Amino acid sequence: MRRVLCADLFPSRNALVEIPESESKHLTSVLRLGPGDSIQLLDGHGHSAEGKLVFRDKRVFAELTSTPTSDPRLLSLPIHLKMSIIKGEAMEWVVEKAVELGVRSLTPVETEFTVVKIHKKGAEAFQERWQRIADQALKQCGRLDRMEVKPPVTFDALTNPDLLTYWLDETLANEKNSESHLAHALPHSPPPESALLVGPEGGFSPSERNRLLQLTVSGNKAIKRVHLGSLILRAETAALFGISVLVGDHYGKR
Repeated sequence: MRRVLCADLFPSRNALVEIPESESKHLTSVLRLGPGDSIQLLDGHGHSAEGKLVFRDKRVFAELTSTPTSDPRLLSLPIHLKMSIIKGEAMEWVVEKAVELGVRSLTPVETEFTVVKIHKKGAEAFQERWQRIADQALKQCGRLDRMEVKPPVTFDALTNPDLLTYWLDETLANEKNSESHLAHALPHSPPPESALLVGPEGGFSPSERNRLLQLTVSGNKAIKRVHLGSLILRAETAALFGISVLVGDHYGKR
């Protein structure tokens, strides 16, 4: 069944649910759906309902044929990705797969080695594009709540984390300390929320690394330095590998 994002699944009694213009164009022009065709509606906040299309005055609505419900199995996990901005399709791929794996939010991070010059087009344009990609992934996989793509931040914003953050430091693998592998460094019970910090192509700059190291050495419990093994991984691979470890840990300790 075709899935559609809409703003509100709880209209007033007997009211129709209006389909946003961007969604209605796709339904009618691309999918060639018409009046009476069945769709599944998602509000992006954890609820879904079945409905049938209704056309009125060049606007598209849905008449609900079921009561909105939620399913905890189809909701995000308390995992947040702090992803250094990487080039083009690789970044978009990370956004898409993060949704499918259950990441709750993604914060793009500008670093010294960031190749993409987001301010040429404007940070908002990139954020909007990544959010659209995330929403398309949500509809494809059947997840019920949106992954929020937050506005890009500078590296300096990471130096005062508000939740436990696992910093993927590829150089840590050279120390041959298996206890610092992400899979071994996780607590006995998963924290209420945690984040994964992934560097850009080429890693963090020396000054950025020094700042992160100062935070971990000073006993900042919010930043934990970990690695994913001895192999050299691309940034996008490391992100999805790390997320998968956190997801597996979450389900394994339920």
